[in-house]
Amino acid sequence: MNRQAVHARPRVNQPTGFRGTGYSRPSYHYGRSHDYVFFPVGWTDETTGRIYEKGYYDENGQHYANVAFENNGRYENVICHCAYCDQDTIMNPRAEEVSARSLQCPNCGAALEIRSALDAYLPGPQNYNTGAVRSGERKSILPRILLCIILVFAGLGVLSSFLIRKLESEEFRITETNTDDTSNVDLFGDVIDLTESGGSAYTISEGASDKQLVWDPDADSYYDKNSDCWIWYNTDVDPGIWQYWYEGISSDFGDYGWMEHYEDGWFIEESYDNWIELPAEYDTDDLWYIQGS
Repeated sequence: MNRQAVHARPRVNQPTGFRGTGYSRPSYHYGRSHDYVFFPVGWTDETTGRIYEKGYYDENGQHYANVAFENNGRYENVICHCAYCDQDTIMNPRAEEVSARSLQCPNCGAALEIRSALDAYLPGPQNYNTGAVRSGERKSILPRILLCIILVFAGLGVLSSFLIRKLESEEFRITETNTDDTSNVDLFGDVIDLTESGGSAYTISEGASDKQLVWDPDADSYYDKNSDCWIWYNTDVDPGIWQYWYEGISSDFGDYGWMEHYEDGWFIEESYDNWIELPAEYDTDDLWYIQGS
């Protein structure tokens, strides 16, 4: 099971006082080394007077002017500098080219200096803008921050008179408490008792149970030995959702393979941020899921 850093890291020393609307809202990126919030514009905290630059801030509050992420063997938007030409070039090099430091200036052929911080996207928490929707628009990942535009008809018989009224967008303020640090163990304890509730569904119960899940601290998930399944409750989306890693199915999808269950069946992350219906070739008779939270 590929259990790289799936959960969001606790955030400390975070920038404060940001107010963004529309395209100036921040986006979130989860990497092997750090979790980042990207702010597309700089701002001044009106309360403290502190000035913040645009760019990426990791979970410790460290600022990066640019971060290039590796995804599927290639880095995206790497800023490179040629000391000979004194020019910057944005490139999408292969990971092996970056490791070998073999990038050459397209103008003069000299060796390029990489100016971007480098990281790699991870499966697990999705990398998203605060207005995005995850899993094929099935679940909202943050509270909706844009209100719909209302068209008001301005008069009977006047065919071309419309008034478009834009409602004020909800202010987005990011503080040191913007991450839900509540762990699965805090929510459900080290052991979860489950009772069959029909078909392949189970509900959380107390006392006597038909299935018992035990917390595996090494995998940061609960484990069911009978089905060889790891499961955790993802609180990084709203509302939270149970996610499953079934060996023999999930392991076929490399760095991805986490599964979710909905009323219309099982879905699996086939590739980065690409959720599909579980292919028919996989037998679901022995797959189980938890109803509700």
